[in-house]
Amino acid sequence: MGIREGILALIAGEPKYGYQLKSEFEEHTGGVWPLNVGQVYTTLDRLQRDECVLTGAPDADGRTPYSITKAGRKELAAWFESAAADATPPRDELMIKVLLAMVTNGVDARDVIEAQRAGLLSVMRMHRRRLQASDGDLLSTLLYDALISRVESDLRWLDVCEQRLSTLPKGTTR
Repeated sequence: MGIREGILALIAGEPKYGYQLKSEFEEHTGGVWPLNVGQVYTTLDRLQRDECVLTGAPDADGRTPYSITKAGRKELAAWFESAAADATPPRDELMIKVLLAMVTNGVDARDVIEAQRAGLLSVMRMHRRRLQASDGDLLSTLLYDALISRVESDLRWLDVCEQRLSTLPKGTTR
């Protein structure tokens, strides 16, 4: 996840303090990826070390504003211009769970697949309800469209797993 770049994007328009960045990040991503405020400050420390942000004078409440530097704008622009595809896929609990179910004694991978399918269908219904409730808000609509697409992809992968397992004798996974 581009937390570093997300923080740079949020301060690109005006300086902001740490908790404000946490709140805005969560607001703009629909609360799907909550941030620990400590993670925000650790990231800000690294951005400051890398000369991508500057700190201003603390306000009356002791909050320190952070602003983006020229180096930060350059890094942010490079992030927006680069493809989001990772060379190494992100850790995926569903994939790990199904693959390990295939090799764990006493676990029927078909049962695991079916349980995961039921859970994903429940998540899909929840995302669709939230999409309908978003009242056409563009950010929310795009967020729920993406989440629904990911669930659909996971469901297709489970179908592929189940199909491949169906070609093996009952009780085997290899």
